[in-house]
This record gives sequence, structure tokens and C-alpha cells, in this order.
Amino acid sequence: MSRPKKNAEARHSRQVIFRLKDTEYEALRVLAERAGMQPNELARRLTRCGSATLVIKTHRRHDPAFLKRLDQVGNNLNQLVKSAHIFGRVSPLVEKLCATIDGLIDEALAEDGDGS
Repeated sequence: MSRPKKNAEARHSRQVIFRLKDTEYEALRVLAERAGMQPNELARRLTRCGSATLVIKTHRRHDPAFLKRLDQVGNNLNQLVKSAHIFGRVSPLVEKLCATIDGLIDEALAEDGDGS
């Protein structure tokens, strides 16, 4: 099923192309990255707001390595629970895994509360 056509008012049909100095582009890129969007999208939104202040809500992102580690711990916990259901016994490593999970949660909460 193809995507429905946008009406004429919703389509972006005009292009505005201009050049920036390296320093100007870098400032735009940094702002766009902080806002979680591409530089072109930020420039588009800035032109739409006119003299009003543009407010972009951002959310703190965790380190990808941290998220990968948390995912691995979750997979291990899932395997332990599955094994407990199949064999009717719990591995002695469950307590260590739960302590690891608690440490990761404490780390995440401390990072969120550091004012960043």
C-alpha cells in the first residue's frame, strides 16, 4: 500500500538554498544535534517562528554502550527466568545479576539527576 498523497498546502514544494561559513554551519549543526534533528529541519523551524522564540524540547539520551549493557543484562535475566520455569530451580547467579541491574538503575538515575 502506497503512502497517501499530501494536499498542496502540506507539501514542501519550494527550495531555499544558501551558503554558510564553516563556523556558521557548525553552530547550526551543534544546535540541531542538541535538539535531535537535522540542520535543515532546524533552519526550517527557525524561519517559521519569525520573531517569536523557538522552543525545542529535548530529552537526555543515554550512552549507547550503557544501553547495550543494560540490554545484555536483560537478556541474561530473561534466560534465567526461562530456565527456572523449565527446570523448576533458580540459578545462584540470580542474586549477582539483580545486584548488577540495581547498580545500572542507580547509575541511570544519578545521571538523570545531575542537572544535565
